[in-house]
Amino acid sequence: MTKLKTMKIRSQLFLLVLTAGFFCFLLYHFLWMYKWQVYDLLHATPLQKVLPYPDDDFWLTLRQEALKYSVPESEDDSAGVKAFEPFFDFADEYTGISVYGQEDGLFRAGKYPSIYTSDNRVLFDILYKWADVHGEHTYDISAEFQNGYAQVMVTLLHPTLFVAPYFFSCFGFCVILFFLILVIFINRKMRSVILLKQTILQMASGDLESSVPELYQDEIGILAHELDNLRAALSETITQEQANRKANQDLIFALSHDLRTPLTILNGYLEVAKLNQTLEKQAEYLNRCLNKSDEIKEITDRIFEYAYLYEETETPELHPVSIRLLFRHLEENADFLRLMGFTVNITLPEEASSSIQPQKDVPMNSGREEDSALDSVSSFPDYSGRQNQLYFDGEETLLKRIFNNLFSNIIKYGSKKEPVTITGSIRYGKISILLENSVKENLSNIESTQIGLKSVGKMLLLMDGTLEAKTRCETFIAILEIPLFAHIPS
Repeated sequence: MTKLKTMKIRSQLFLLVLTAGFFCFLLYHFLWMYKWQVYDLLHATPLQKVLPYPDDDFWLTLRQEALKYSVPESEDDSAGVKAFEPFFDFADEYTGISVYGQEDGLFRAGKYPSIYTSDNRVLFDILYKWADVHGEHTYDISAEFQNGYAQVMVTLLHPTLFVAPYFFSCFGFCVILFFLILVIFINRKMRSVILLKQTILQMASGDLESSVPELYQDEIGILAHELDNLRAALSETITQEQANRKANQDLIFALSHDLRTPLTILNGYLEVAKLNQTLEKQAEYLNRCLNKSDEIKEITDRIFEYAYLYEETETPELHPVSIRLLFRHLEENADFLRLMGFTVNITLPEEASSSIQPQKDVPMNSGREEDSALDSVSSFPDYSGRQNQLYFDGEETLLKRIFNNLFSNIIKYGSKKEPVTITGSIRYGKISILLENSVKENLSNIESTQIGLKSVGKMLLLMDGTLEAKTRCETFIAILEIPLFAHIPS
């Protein structure tokens, strides 16, 4: 049944034509085989009046006409036979009458059905063959004539006339049934098409919430399923677009407010410095102006980061990058934090050796215990003695931007009372970097739009990496993970 549902419409139609044709043929054969049972059944209903068969008046007429004639002494009695011939005139062309002696049972006179010699004889022969032996009914009665009683044998061929109408009725019924089955099948498919049309019109009118009904698993069902996927994707896209538009509006409003405040203060400082002639005061206000210009620069940097975050066309060219470069950038940023007055505890994996021979560019992300022998190493020798490196697909520019965002957040929002912890580890074929620092107290707005973190997450995603960031108990935690592979330099 499942295979039948998944068949193509063309195959379904072909199978239906064969099945319906075979069924209708068997039905016709059954009806034709029991045609005379149907004929007898109709005789027991009021429909017998329309059947081609003599009624009771025929037998009454026969007995009345018999009283008018004398039966010939023998069939050789030419004068008697000729005088007896008008007795047969009341019979129609499908009726044959033969008269026999009552005592000796010898033939006296008779008349064959005239249909045997008429112009319709060919058609009658065909119908007679179709009728088999049941198309001829014979009755033997005793009738009174002027010179006594005689045996009258009546042959009726009228049932033969029932064959042609019954044949065309059965044939027509089976043909109509065959096409009716096809029409029902086509109608079901057309209802599915009409349902799809209505669904498309609903989608065109803006209704993307109503799902497309599940139909059959043929081409129409596949079309309905894909249309529902399209509806869901379109609805999600529109929802996301509306959310992005609202986020854009909120960001523009917030940044406009953030820019207006330092610009107003900066303008005030410049006006005061312009009016004040004391060099000491001018220097003080110039320093304040520089501070405000730095604030404006930070806000514009946020705008650039936001523009990058929602730029979908950037596709950097990735290439193998050694984790040594990543460690170097971490150490440089850690030194910069120290210059800014932070205490930094940095722990990175030490280079170690392993007797395991790596394959070139083999991913190490299986996660199985037996495949994790490289989890604690960053480099190891091969059989030729050359130094093998652990690499990841990345780009140095992306790497710099990622760390600039993260360490800029630490400088702006991190507390210098607690040390900044940087921990690197290699596990299950991934390099994991943990950044942990305390957050300043009484911060009213800690990057409410989270643009920097979103930008970092997107850049890591381009390198098949992930970012997990959270704040817990006044402590900010960021975990970066990038998949590695063993690469033998050529």
